[in-house]
Amino acid sequence: MTYLSIANMKSRLHHWNETMLALARRKMATAWLAFFAFIESIFFPIPIDPMLAVMVLARPSRFVFLAMVATLFSTLGGVLGWFIGYESGLLMVEWLGKTKWVEVVREGFHRHGWLLILIGAYTPFPYKITVITGGFLGVGLVPLIITSLIGRGTRYLLVASIIRYRANRIALTMLGGVFLLLMAMCWWVLTL
Repeated sequence: MTYLSIANMKSRLHHWNETMLALARRKMATAWLAFFAFIESIFFPIPIDPMLAVMVLARPSRFVFLAMVATLFSTLGGVLGWFIGYESGLLMVEWLGKTKWVEVVREGFHRHGWLLILIGAYTPFPYKITVITGGFLGVGLVPLIITSLIGRGTRYLLVASIIRYRANRIALTMLGGVFLLLMAMCWWVLTL
């Protein structure tokens, strides 16, 4: 990758970020949050966390509601991503030319499928990849929904809470501790 293509990519990401922040300030912001949470779970490359943060700054008393909207629509997008993987996962793998890796990934999903969905829902690892792969490799829809609600809900509530309580040092320290504990648990489980 050349310097110009990296600079161009950075410029595009910055533009998308600015667009999302501008949308967060509008009257229809909650609808935009729901829309971006939905498509981010399927194909959209930019996380909705900055938009959620701006919306919580604008209306701190609604931080739980906004986190729940993001959670619900992200999970619904994950369900659609699961169906995409279920219906056309093999075609996508063949198109990418990665058929030799299917059995390795399949074994991992059979051993830890619901856990991989949970980790993908909570961590910065792309959630869309885990749900589409989960659909393709046979992770059940009910476990996907439950783990998505838990993982996405925890993540978005944590982001909203940190923004909401940013001036309260004690609450912020406790939230940071919860975040580090959850990340450590995810790392520990992955290394088992």
